[in-house]
Amino acid sequence: MTDAEKNAEVVKLRFMLGVKLAAFNQFVAERLGLNVTDLKCLEVACYDEVQPVTPGRLSKLMRLSPSSITTSLKRLEKAGLIKRETDPTDGRRILLRFVAGRRTLINVCYEQINRSLAEFDSRLDSTELESIRNYLSGLVQIVDGYLAENQTD
Repeated sequence: MTDAEKNAEVVKLRFMLGVKLAAFNQFVAERLGLNVTDLKCLEVACYDEVQPVTPGRLSKLMRLSPSSITTSLKRLEKAGLIKRETDPTDGRRILLRFVAGRRTLINVCYEQINRSLAEFDSRLDSTELESIRNYLSGLVQIVDGYLAENQTD
């Protein structure tokens, strides 16, 4: 296979990964009784480096209007997955927290695929894992950079 063919295959695989992840997210959202936007809000709130996350930060990270975030947060609260709390250090800010014990419900949805991914990862050596980490990190930086350059506010 030529370098051009390899590059074309990587582009195709990147595209297909996006499609498969979208389908998987739809599957998980349906199991939790949510829509995909609600699920993505939940995931961003869980994995953001700033914890606990605020609705304003979530709005920026998700590139959704404050009213859209509010609607998603209401559905997540109704599902018993998160709660909004007043920041004890700044009464004007709201912090998003996961409801104790409800993470188990979410984790069950990912359990089988996470087990398969861990098994797959265990077959890779440290050099391969580092290459994958670098590649994925680079993809995230490229997308973040593109979104930052095309910010609409």
